[in-house]
Amino acid sequence: MKKVTLGYAVLLCAASASSHAADGRVCTSDPSSGQEMMKTLDAATVFTCEGMEGKQRISGLYKQGWSVAQVLPASRSDDGPIRTYWVLVIEKR
Repeated sequence: MKKVTLGYAVLLCAASASSHAADGRVCTSDPSSGQEMMKTLDAATVFTCEGMEGKQRISGLYKQGWSVAQVLPASRSDDGPIRTYWVLVIEKR
């Protein structure tokens, strides 16, 4: 009987921890044009975030209860010259 009770206690703790997990999203800035270098990341940088309407700035994300978990430089060349942009991983607890 003790083993069953301990097993249920472990399951309840695991379920409780997952109910408080953070919500995460990915945001990307507009890519640079083919001729310019990577744009500077600053307070004026505008992002498009998955699942969110409109353009976002970092300060606005914080006002909405999000925090920046990671900032990554990225690039792509799917349509010609290499274009660079910023990627934010944001989370809300």
